[in-house]
Amino acid sequence: MCKEMSQSPKARAVLFEIYGALQRFIDTGETWSIFINKMSLVSEERQEIRDFLGIGHIKIDLLDSAEAAEWIESGISGIWYGVHYDQTKNPILETIEIGRFPQVASSQIEDVHRSLKKIQLGLNDRE
Repeated sequence: MCKEMSQSPKARAVLFEIYGALQRFIDTGETWSIFINKMSLVSEERQEIRDFLGIGHIKIDLLDSAEAAEWIESGISGIWYGVHYDQTKNPILETIEIGRFPQVASSQIEDVHRSLKKIQLGLNDRE
């Protein structure tokens, strides 16, 4: 976590963007996503960013979807690595997300409404 090492100018620029986004999140609650694979970073620069941020203890897998995804907490609270996969499990999008948790992994209100009805039906069946 936050290892002392030198970074390339591009990796350092991304780390400053992450720093600013984390500060905004603290100040305003605004979440932020950085589409890391859409930037002109080579794999070594991506690794420099990961080495600097470290790895945390939480992993979230989205499996029941047309496109699977996973998020791994970085070693810094509020910063998550995300990878979205195509149907053949090839990575198609890499993100760094700043927030309490990845927004895509949160419960959608429509799903919550369906779940409430499911519980209600289950309880009514038992009467």
